Amino acid sequence: MFEISVFPIEQPGGSFYYSKIKTKDIVGKLNIRRRSVHADGVQRDLAVKRIREISDYLSTADAILPTPLVISVPFAELRMANNEYYLMIPTSDDSPWGEIIDGQHRYEGLRYVDNFNQYEIPVCIFIDLSIEDKATVFSTINSTQVKVPKSYIYDLFDYTDSNTPAKFCHEVCKTLNYDKDGPLSKRVKMLGRKLNDSEVLSQAALVDAIIPLISKNEKLDEKQVRNSERLLPEEALPLRQLYIDENSLVFSKILRNYFLALREVSEHNWESYALRSIGVKVFLRVLGLIARKGLQEGSLSQDFFFSTLYKIKPHILACTTEEGTNKRAEDTAVERLSAALGQDL
Repeated sequence: MFEISVFPIEQPGGSFYYSKIKTKDIVGKLNIRRRSVHADGVQRDLAVKRIREISDYLSTADAILPTPLVISVPFAELRMANNEYYLMIPTSDDSPWGEIIDGQHRYEGLRYVDNFNQYEIPVCIFIDLSIEDKATVFSTINSTQVKVPKSYIYDLFDYTDSNTPAKFCHEVCKTLNYDKDGPLSKRVKMLGRKLNDSEVLSQAALVDAIIPLISKNEKLDEKQVRNSERLLPEEALPLRQLYIDENSLVFSKILRNYFLALREVSEHNWESYALRSIGVKVFLRVLGLIARKGLQEGSLSQDFFFSTLYKIKPHILACTTEEGTNKRAEDTAVERLSAALGQDL
């Protein structure tokens, strides 16, 4: 018998119980019935990448898991003692005592956490749900959630002190967007939606394009930063040291110089291609290719970038979204531009 203290909730749709359970009492002791395997299952197939991301996050020093797992148990007895409620759930050593209705990826992610036993898991427990009720609870939870725009999430990094890759790139975006004389002045949709007509590029697109300049593994860097571990340089990322040194202002100055030069060289293609999501990704990948040469020559000035980009001006002007805006089109454009640069790399 498994006894846990609970907080009963009464709602029009029925009763359920909130509680907390130690990880050792829950992992490996709940059943997951997936629709691809069981006719009466309500769960989707597992996304391995999602499990790994959750596990990596939960392994950080300041991780929290506030969202409850939703569990159904076939039977439980509610008792009251000393003005507190307790659920008595029948258990056996060889079989699960409950079934997960929502939260399977968090549940599976917990299996791979180093500090496994440090967690108390919030749970929401239903008793004796029918298959129809399980499906209703699952579909209601997962169909009514509104996805938060990625640009809005990046903007919330204002409130964190940790020098994660996303935080660093958010600071760069702010600097570029609010630089009144800069090439990206008021061109970035900081919250993912337009606040004025001049904004054409989402913060999410810009951040996602900058991150590869400073990090090969964003999740690992984030984990190391949150665990106060030392970040190491990467030979293939010549601008990474600025991130390690938390020098977003110098990094922003380099991007300012680069975009000023690109705006001049690209002419009409500045608006029609360079300031599109695919254009920013393409040209920041090109920046990653030519930054090493600039550092070797001791100059990442606007003049350096202009002279380098001017040599491939016809190829820059030939860039177009008519070839597509997907990853394949991006890779093709980068290959063409890098081949044109040739010895200048």
